[in-house]
Amino acid sequence: MIFSSEHGGMIDPVGFSRSFGRRVTRAGVRRITVRLARHACGTLLAFLKVHPKVAQAILRHSQISITMDVYTHVVGDGEREAVDMLAELLEDPLIG
Repeated sequence: MIFSSEHGGMIDPVGFSRSFGRRVTRAGVRRITVRLARHACGTLLAFLKVHPKVAQAILRHSQISITMDVYTHVVGDGEREAVDMLAELLEDPLIG
């Protein structure tokens, strides 16, 4: 991916990663990389049953195979049930 600055020049990937890291720190969330954020986004979109072509557009992939084979991890009924059970457990005031 190529990002441009507010002045139209290319943003250096290392600088972008640093900027992303600062924003993550400022938000007070666990530190993750841009790459991991993209994988998480693809998987969450699959979990939410977003159409693959929509996920491809959101992730800005030129080929659907990149979206489906690299950035989206399969989320089936078994995984959905496990996530529901985990969420329920974490909402328990004695545990969460």
